[in-house]
Amino acid sequence: MSSKNMDCYLRTLRREWDLTQEDIRSLFTRCSVKRVSRVERGFAPPNAAEILTYSVLFGLPARDLFPNYCDGVDEVIMRGAYKLYESLEGKGGPKAQRKRELLDQLRRRVISSDQWSAV
Repeated sequence: MSSKNMDCYLRTLRREWDLTQEDIRSLFTRCSVKRVSRVERGFAPPNAAEILTYSVLFGLPARDLFPNYCDGVDEVIMRGAYKLYESLEGKGGPKAQRKRELLDQLRRRVISSDQWSAV
């Protein structure tokens, strides 16, 4: 993915706090400066540990740190949720009903967050 698609604000925040890429690297158990740079420039998607670490470090939610990445994840989830909902069509029983309830809650959350005006 290009940096345009993976826009994030790590470099800006790191510099704002006078942190080096080595300082950031030291926060992870297994990480290289090259990895920090690749995530920072958007050439590699962040993994779960990186997302959580940056969120805790800078006190910001993942969506504020990695907006385009989060939008991409949201899109994948919504497509998958739609397919799952369709697969439940005509199925009864408590398990199918429970799944539909969860998917309905997801849909309402997404609509109320105004991220998916077309959903």
